[in-house]
This record gives sequence, C-alpha cells and structure tokens, in this order.
Amino acid sequence: MGISKQEAIRKLQTKESYFVAYSQYTKMPYVVCDEESFNDQVHVFATEELVKEYGKKLLEEKILLMGMKYEKKVFPNLYGLLFSLGVNSVVWHENDETMEVELSDFVRQPDFSKMEEAKRPLFNPTLQLSAMYFLQELRRPLKKEERTVNLRELEEELLGNLRRSEFLIAVDGDPQNPKNLNVPYMKTKDNQILQPVFSDINEFAKFAKDKKLRGIKVPFAKLPEAMLKSAQSCTFNPMSINLILSREQISKIIG
Repeated sequence: MGISKQEAIRKLQTKESYFVAYSQYTKMPYVVCDEESFNDQVHVFATEELVKEYGKKLLEEKILLMGMKYEKKVFPNLYGLLFSLGVNSVVWHENDETMEVELSDFVRQPDFSKMEEAKRPLFNPTLQLSAMYFLQELRRPLKKEERTVNLRELEEELLGNLRRSEFLIAVDGDPQNPKNLNVPYMKTKDNQILQPVFSDINEFAKFAKDKKLRGIKVPFAKLPEAMLKSAQSCTFNPMSINLILSREQISKIIG
C-alpha cells in the first residue's frame, strides 16, 4: 500500500527537514506542469539521496537541478514562496512512493485583499510562473531540433504578463525628496550598468537584506522613465531568475 495523502501532508507539516528540487537555471524551485491535472507542481523529497536520484534522471534531458534543504522552522516560508510563485501543488517523494498534495489542502493562502492598496505587498504569481517555465526551457543546452516545447509560446505568455505587471524599484532615501534619492545598481563584467527590478516583495527582500532600501511600485510601461540614465538594461529578479532586458527590448515589449 502506497503513502496516503494524509500521511504526505503530515510529513510536509511535521518532518524535521526535507529537500526541494531547485532549478539551477532559475535558482528557484523547479516547476513542472502535470500533463493530466495541469497542476503547477514542485517536488519535495524525504531524503537528500532521493532528490539526487531525481536530479540524475532529469540530467539525461539536460535539466540541471540541485537539492535545497529546508528545516521545519522555515516550512511556512517555503509554502508562502510557492503561493507567490503561482505553484498550486506539491509532489511528496518517500522511498519509492510519491503522492501529490494540493497546497491549499494543508496551507492557508495569505489574503491581503482587505489591506489598503497602498500598503498591500506586491506579488506577481502569474508572471513568476511564466518566467520560470520560459527560462527553465530557454537555458537548457539543447539544439533547436532537440526541443519538444514551444519556446515561442512560452515567450509570448511571459511578454504578456510583463506588460500587465507592476514592479518594485529599489531606492535609498526619501521618495518625496528626489534630490536625496539614491538608486542602487549592478554592473556586468564589462562594466555595463544594470538596474535591478523586482516582481514582488520576496525578490526585493532578497536584494535589500539589511540595507535600508524602499521599494517604489512602477508599471512595466513606465520602466523606461524610471530607469537610471546610465543604465543600459534592467535585471529582473537578479537574486533568482536574473532576466536581463535592455532599454530597447523593454520599449519594444511595451509597443
């Protein structure tokens, strides 16, 4: 008899630690769309050995994974992250058994709808999900004839979500006093200036850490106006997917 759904939920809530399959191409949980249920799944493993075995199987398809260890005290952080990414189910692996559990079956999704809009944290789950699917596939080292996934279709979905989304730009200082406002930037190896842009509050927090930075919401269509004059490109979510779009590409997407 295989593992039951109730047992899988218990392990996902109370086990001392487990391992999550992460994509090396996005530095985010590796997401799979189930062919039957169309659920957007993340795979979670009872042991490190199991996630390594899973990684070896996918390596044959040139999908590079790594196992990220989660301790029980940060399980809520993971589940909050999965909601923010648009993931709706978890596949639990233990011994040779698997069990899919929908996230809503054991975690309550945060509800910010009653908060004032100005104070509501920014999340873009549809955008995040489309970016991960596109970049997981784009960054696989495959020849054109080896691809079985329609990259163009994934790209069009991502571009549509970019156009519809708001983003956070990091600033240091008082937004009401532009003269005393500093905007952090990053540099490439050849000294090109990149302006970091964030799809949600989680991505902003990864970058800000202990720095006293504020996030200003900017619609995608207004990004060119909000960019530093010296910035040639924006890097979207630099601490994870690191999607770099030039000023010209952004203007072309806006249309």
